[in-house]
Amino acid sequence: MHTLSFKQPLWIGLSIILFFALVLSACGPASSPAASSGTSTPAGSQEPVSQSIPPTPAEIPAVTQLEYTSQDFGFSLSYPQGYEVQRTFVQTINFLAPQDTPGERWRGWLEVERGLDQDAAWYADQAKQDNASLGSQVTSQISSSTSVIDGQQVYILERMPGQDLSRQVFIVYAGLLYHLTFLPDDPQMGAAYQQMETLYTAVINSLHFLPERELVPPVTSINNMVYQLERALETRSADDIMRLLDEEFSLANGMPNTPESVTFARYGRYAAAQLILEQYLSQAPDLTLEKQVDWTSLLGDPFPFFRFFPDEVITPILVKGWGPQGTDEAVMIIAHRSDGSLYWRDLFVTQGSFAP
Repeated sequence: MHTLSFKQPLWIGLSIILFFALVLSACGPASSPAASSGTSTPAGSQEPVSQSIPPTPAEIPAVTQLEYTSQDFGFSLSYPQGYEVQRTFVQTINFLAPQDTPGERWRGWLEVERGLDQDAAWYADQAKQDNASLGSQVTSQISSSTSVIDGQQVYILERMPGQDLSRQVFIVYAGLLYHLTFLPDDPQMGAAYQQMETLYTAVINSLHFLPERELVPPVTSINNMVYQLERALETRSADDIMRLLDEEFSLANGMPNTPESVTFARYGRYAAAQLILEQYLSQAPDLTLEKQVDWTSLLGDPFPFFRFFPDEVITPILVKGWGPQGTDEAVMIIAHRSDGSLYWRDLFVTQGSFAP
């Protein structure tokens, strides 16, 4: 009996010690899990980092990028996560900074345009010429450079004047112009400029052209439109002329500075092209198309054609070398659609010169 009563308290005491040892081991620090290779935690779900201990470079997540692919016009590119891509028109996509950005969020856009035989250098040169009228002090700040993207020659114009300074990139692939604009290209704009640079780097480093495309884009720049009109007329190509017309074309006779004398005749696309070739062009046309015209000196009115198209956006182009003998003048009216595309809408013709 004495032996039994001695062993029982000893067994109880050992059990109590073992219990507390197990409790204390459970409260100790757990071993860290092994890092998973090839994965990263999304930035939004990371734990807060102490301000007193800055993270090492390995702990800073890379900027995640999203992909945008256009089967319509045969390209793909990447842009930073958080930015938005909006397709406003069939040939245009816009890049917007993240939604929490104060103020204006536009950081760039890409417009695809139907070309002919022009290369990227031609488009870049035309853009520089358009800015020449702003004065040498303004245009002298423009810097240009070349690069290669996906095997294609690229021309880059930086600090282009406008509402904001912009960086413009011109690439021609398979007869199409891919024209990228990024803004503001001005370091003094602070955070907006940094957002532009982030977008620019992502897009330029990822732009890739696909082997096929499903659509042909319209013509959207006046310089390109004028060039294609000149080529179509001088080569007397009915197909190329029709490609630049809308469904209906009007022919005006009379002096535009005397509206009561002007008469209009309307034609379908095919009939208009044939009429132009048969009655209004020589067999070997040598035309000069002028965008910058002093209409006041020529016709006594700075806007002589706008009264005929009061609700439309138009650009008049003076043509020299017109007519069967190549001795007349004409004025082409280029109309602007709401989506930014252009078409040859109207033609004013006269015998000889418009000048009195």
